Amino acid sequence: MFNRKYNKQNKFKRFLLKLLNVYAYERETLNIVNPDYKGKNGNIVKFNDKSFNFSLGYLDLSRKVRKLDIFFRYAPNSSLYNSSGNWKRIVPEINKEQLIYTCIVSLKDSILNFLKNNKLDISLHLISDNSSSKIDDNLKKILENQKFKIFSYKSKIEGNRGSYLECCDQAENAEDLIFFIEDDYLFEPNCIEEVLITFSRLSSILKEDLIICPTDYSFFYDSLYTTKLFIGKNYRWRIVAETLLTFMFSKEVYKKNKKLIRQVGEVINEPFEKPLHKLYKTNTCLAPVNTLSYHISRGVPSINEDWITLWNRNFDKYKSILTSNDSQ
Repeated sequence: MFNRKYNKQNKFKRFLLKLLNVYAYERETLNIVNPDYKGKNGNIVKFNDKSFNFSLGYLDLSRKVRKLDIFFRYAPNSSLYNSSGNWKRIVPEINKEQLIYTCIVSLKDSILNFLKNNKLDISLHLISDNSSSKIDDNLKKILENQKFKIFSYKSKIEGNRGSYLECCDQAENAEDLIFFIEDDYLFEPNCIEEVLITFSRLSSILKEDLIICPTDYSFFYDSLYTTKLFIGKNYRWRIVAETLLTFMFSKEVYKKNKKLIRQVGEVINEPFEKPLHKLYKTNTCLAPVNTLSYHISRGVPSINEDWITLWNRNFDKYKSILTSNDSQ
């Protein structure tokens, strides 16, 4: 259990609060338990400002987020990921181009959903691996907005390892949070908000910059390793010992563990992300219980969530955006 610091109050203040009925408090600790927030029941969470939880009380958000740099790497011509031959995706009859468009729409919506009620400097960096000008242009059309900045780069080395290392190279210029994203992840609209607020909240509690994985992988339930549960914004989060290559970490974590993080692309590993498993032995990595993103691969991408409805909605949305642009 965490050591909790309660705000001690003198007898006069206690009497005054009781007389005015400003808010309720625990008699034993005088900790505020029922603040006035427009008569709504529930927890208070305000990004980079305050966090109140009925079971824990007020939390001093010592770890605030200054900036978010997202690195989305995509390889539309990768033969491995096309739905052909023996390698089939869980969504039938799609090609890699359609997969990328659908996933990037979901990511855009999640970013904009967060920015509706929160302020943060967010940059989305597109890392192309052997792409075409048509696909690059279509991505820019899909992503067009006035809320966050978009940058484009071409990977200096072709292939999965090369595009990952390009993300590492570009992350050298990041200011605070770094989010590596692969091109076959579908995002829930609340993903970015839950991830950022949870990072700030739990990093403040645990006094360290956490690593965040947004996916509740099915293979987590096949691993018998010790874990712990934490309360994020609206989700429960647990410590995990392995992830794939979509994960968020801070610039500070990157600087301290650069060699290990870059080994994913610099060394042939089995599995590919093996150096990250070593990283998680010394740096806490959390994943949500009930997923915030879905890996659209060969297996079912979630345990219970209705991912196919989310897929269809974003699939139709990207087609509508590109059709609208073509008609103008």
